Amino acid sequence: MMQAYNNRSDVAFSEPARCSVAPLFTRPDVTKLKHSLELTAEQLANSVGVSPSLAHGWMNGTRKPIGPARKLLLLIERNPQLIDELKSL
Repeated sequence: MMQAYNNRSDVAFSEPARCSVAPLFTRPDVTKLKHSLELTAEQLANSVGVSPSLAHGWMNGTRKPIGPARKLLLLIERNPQLIDELKSL
């Protein structure tokens, strides 16, 4: 049955759709953010809910913020007053 289907000349198969590559995620500039908020890496880490070593990794480029931490940092970049609320939690 499969052979008969593949040999039919009246069935037109179009070329498969190509995958489009998604643009890279926007990454927050953690070092710039830390300096603009006048925070230490430890204070920033505590505010975002990550370890200080992870925050240091973001700043020296060995790690990149991903997931909820990335989104939270992007929100803080857009609205720096959020850091005060996060510090109080």
